[in-house]
Amino acid sequence: MSRLDWALEQVGSVRAVAVLRIAIGPITLLHLRPFLRDARAGVSYTDHFWEPFISWLPELSDRLWFGLLWLGAAAAVLMTVGLCTRVASAVTFAVVAFNLLLSQTHFHHNTVFLAIVLFGVALLPSGRELSIDAWLRRRMRRPALPTVVPLWPLWLLRGQIGLVYLASGGSKLIDPDWFGGLVLWDRMVRNQHVLDPTPLPAWSIDVLTSRWLFFILGPVIVGTELFIGLGLWFARTRLAAIWMAILFHIAIEISAHVQVFSYAAIAALAIWVTPTTRDRTVVVGGESGTARAVVALVRAGDWFARFRIETAGPAAPALTVVDRDGTVLHGWGATRIVLSRLPLTFPFFAPLLLPSRLRRVGHAGAAT
Repeated sequence: MSRLDWALEQVGSVRAVAVLRIAIGPITLLHLRPFLRDARAGVSYTDHFWEPFISWLPELSDRLWFGLLWLGAAAAVLMTVGLCTRVASAVTFAVVAFNLLLSQTHFHHNTVFLAIVLFGVALLPSGRELSIDAWLRRRMRRPALPTVVPLWPLWLLRGQIGLVYLASGGSKLIDPDWFGGLVLWDRMVRNQHVLDPTPLPAWSIDVLTSRWLFFILGPVIVGTELFIGLGLWFARTRLAAIWMAILFHIAIEISAHVQVFSYAAIAALAIWVTPTTRDRTVVVGGESGTARAVVALVRAGDWFARFRIETAGPAAPALTVVDRDGTVLHGWGATRIVLSRLPLTFPFFAPLLLPSRLRRVGHAGAAT
């Protein structure tokens, strides 16, 4: 009960969820696009074979279904820009979930994943950050709503998304065809006609379609999913798990047709950002023109508000970072930690921090 009380009482910033909210709106539009295309052509879901998930769920008329889809698209746009954010988020989730339940032919795992993420976004008041709602309150000189809120919906969302990786990796672990690479090899052989016209040399295509390669790749992929599902939960492995998850989903998007799953999964990694803001200080010194440019770049790229930015005189070091534990970094060390915390540069610079993280994990294990 003490752990449950702790989880229910924890509070933190909704900034990371606001970033997720902005990203998940266009992803929802991408998900709805095929349905909207059918709606524009006058094609309803009842024009094909369909079977509701729930027997008592009403069958919608064509006009009502089309209107529901356009309502969902409009709500996704409002959710992204942050106008009537709580209502827009709830409506977006409701439309995606209802459309999923309307017919079993609409079922895809990526749609369920999208609905889960939208439900988590709808539970949190992310419109208090990075939104037109927050901007309007400032313009009207009304007091800002607190951006530090109870985080139990965030823990629920983290738990569900962590289970996605663990369930996927666990099911592959006990499936000899997956763990042995047979499924991946079969997929590659079936798509060899896509590789043949490419500029790849013949020997590389032979390697990519060789059975022995997938005896190696099968366990690697299973281990990667399990590591992501577990590593996201621990501070010392989270950086590596997020970085591997990005590469993992990019590889999935290149090699398989998974609709919006890769985009939604990468966007959902935002929920693993520590729910605090301005907990590191960046002090920018040096020549004034260069200092202004550095300040502007950090502010533009700091979507999660990780840094409090201060300026110093020309005699001060060009870049100094005071970490959340009080550690002071200068020069390349400071540059590295800044670039590893900005979302657009994270994939390129986070690996530079992994060796020190792994050493700390190793030291902790030895001490234990």
